[in-house]
Amino acid sequence: MKVTPRERMSILIAVGALLAVGIFYAVTQLIPDSQSLSREVELKKRMLRSQRDTLSREDIYKSRLDQYQKQLESDTSRFLPGENASIAGAELQRVVKEMADQNGVEIPQRNIQPDKKVPDIATKISVRIEANCTPDQLVQFLAAIESYERILKVDELVISSLRLQRRFEIHPSMVISGYIRAAEEKPKDKSPAKPGTANVS
Repeated sequence: MKVTPRERMSILIAVGALLAVGIFYAVTQLIPDSQSLSREVELKKRMLRSQRDTLSREDIYKSRLDQYQKQLESDTSRFLPGENASIAGAELQRVVKEMADQNGVEIPQRNIQPDKKVPDIATKISVRIEANCTPDQLVQFLAAIESYERILKVDELVISSLRLQRRFEIHPSMVISGYIRAAEEKPKDKSPAKPGTANVS
């Protein structure tokens, strides 16, 4: 079948129109609209400004970090001696008994409490004591705890009183705590199971 010049011209026009539509579609899909592009540029500008501000404060952050590390070293130097809770607990009881004796406070009962972890920093060691003393003796005893060279704190204090013939006696019940360095956790050994054995959960 012969194609006339007129039909050839129509085909060429149709092909040209299709190509134009295809090119227009590709261009509009590949090039983002100006509003979206503007928002993205503005967002990147903000991010760069924020990063620049952070970098400009680097010396301040380093200085603060150095201060915190020195403070932590100073505090940990005042922890109880001993590498584990048992040794530190015995030392805490000895110190509390010694201070009580120096201030005339009688301690008929003392019990070590379960230790508590302070994540990545310390382990808290506590002892609960039941005491007999006068109000003045209690004040002196609490002052001795407060001024002790190691970090000690009274976490709990409950006082009941009793009037005797010649004096007023109180019966404080208190929890006194100190700290030791947190033990470094060893990584768990994950050895591969031997062939022919199964792990039991």
